[in-house]
Order: sequence, then structure tokens, then C-alpha cells
Amino acid sequence: MSSSAWAQDSLQIKQFKTNIIRMDKIMSKTGGSLEHLKVIHRQLKESAEVNPSEYNSMKKRYDEYIFNERILYIGEMNKMHEIERALVSLAILEKEFPDNKQVKDLRVETKLITTERLIKNLKESKTSFTIEPSLSVFTIGKPLEEFTFFQSPGVNLMYGLGLYKVFNVHESYRRGFKKKFAYSQIGLKIDYFNGTGQSINEEVTLGYINPQVSFIANRSLGLDVGYALIQKTTLPVEKGLCSFNLNAEFPIDFLSLGLNARVLTDFNEVNHIQYGLSLKYIFKLGNQLNQADLDGIQKSIETISIK
Repeated sequence: MSSSAWAQDSLQIKQFKTNIIRMDKIMSKTGGSLEHLKVIHRQLKESAEVNPSEYNSMKKRYDEYIFNERILYIGEMNKMHEIERALVSLAILEKEFPDNKQVKDLRVETKLITTERLIKNLKESKTSFTIEPSLSVFTIGKPLEEFTFFQSPGVNLMYGLGLYKVFNVHESYRRGFKKKFAYSQIGLKIDYFNGTGQSINEEVTLGYINPQVSFIANRSLGLDVGYALIQKTTLPVEKGLCSFNLNAEFPIDFLSLGLNARVLTDFNEVNHIQYGLSLKYIFKLGNQLNQADLDGIQKSIETISIK
């Protein structure tokens, strides 16, 4: 053997061993770069005659690693709500491994996750009414001219119930195919308050039922206008007071937190302000799906044409 041929064989053996080590390092943990691994494997294959047995062993391990990483990728896409990517990758995997049980199980799981997500998205987008019971903590209040937000006289519970018509439903946020929707609302709301507390060195009693017309813009800013029917009070009023409530809402799916400022006034002697925190539970109605909706969802999954 000539010296040049011997040197070439030595270099090939060295490169083969180096590629074995590089592949082993990548495949020793999940999440390795598949593109990088494929390049190294291609180089290893070119010098497979150096040690066919070792190459075949590494090739088997390489194929298993690539397969498992593709399975993990689809699972990760499902978790991240990237369902279109998951379905595309799954379709390719099914063509390569049509009889593999793990692939079949993954298809069932991916289809179920996708169906549930699309149903929820569609139901959210079709919401037309809401019923919203609420529980709040409100101050007993004080004269408007004496209002200081960080002084909280006589905190008491308030109970409420609202019925709203929903309009202008639109997508406000999405992560993958996990969508959140915002909408505006107009409806009727009734609050019940019965409290006592110290306000400006005076013991104040205030109890009322407050029917209101309520408007909420984009699930964020609301205005309630009503007439508080006084049941008992130490304020200089007998029948009722006009009520104006401004609130900022922070929705979290079917819950909503609110910051409220309410003015009760007779436009003369009494100008009384209350403020408080509210928590609402939102029942979304009018969003039932029909068979055509469900069939459309299944067709979009089969054709991977998801919106």
C-alpha cells in the first residue's frame, strides 16, 4: 500500500470515529438538532465500509432517535396549540409508518386535541348572551368632595346579577390556534348592598337595590347607569338616588375581576361615592354548535385547512 493510500485510509478511519462520537453526543439527549444529525449521518454513511457492523448499529440507533424526536415534536406542537404543524407532521409520519401503533395512538390523541380546540374557538366566537353573577366588596362610601381612594371606610359585601346581549365578537389574542375573543355588551344589571361603616367620623348605614342599564366595551371598560332604591340609610334621602358606576374589567376566560367607582346622587344635597372590587363568573350562552359546524371542523382536520 502506498503512503498516500495509507494516509487516506487513516484519515477516513479517523473521520468515521469522529462522526460516531458526534452522533452519540447529539443522540444522548432529546431535543438535538435533527438537521445537524442528518448531515453527520450522511458523512458517516459515506465511510460505512470502515466498520460496517458499527455503522449498522449506529444507523439503527439513528433511525429510532429520529422517529422518537418526530413523535416528541408533534406532542410539543399539540401542547403549544400549533395544531396545523402537528397535523402536517403527523400526516408525513403516517405515510412512512402506516402500521405503527405509536403513530396510530398519536393520531387519535392529536385529532382529539384539535377537535376540542376548534370546538372551543367556534363556540367562543358564537357567544350571543351572557349571564354574570358577581360578588363584590364595596366601601360604605363618603361624600364625593371628601373622596380619598386609599382610605376605605366600612367595607361590605355587594351581590349582583347581570344579563347581557353580546355584540362585536372578535379575536383579541392567539397563541398558535388557542384563541381568545373580546366583545362588547349591553344589558340589565341589579346589585344588592346592605352595609354599615364609619365615614368622616360618622356612622353610616346604607342599604339599596340598584337596577341598572349596563354597557361594557371590549370586555375592558364599563358604565352602569341606574336608580338605587333605598331600603335604609342614614343619608338625607328617602326614596332613591341616581347611580353611576364606572368599572375597569380584567377578564380571565370565564372569570372577570373589576375595579369600581360608584356615585349615588340626588343632584342636590347627596353626592356619595363608593368604590370596590368585584369578581364575576360568566355563563356564555347562544353558542351551541349544530351538526354542520361539527362536520366542518372534521373536514378542516382531514384536509388540514384550519383557520
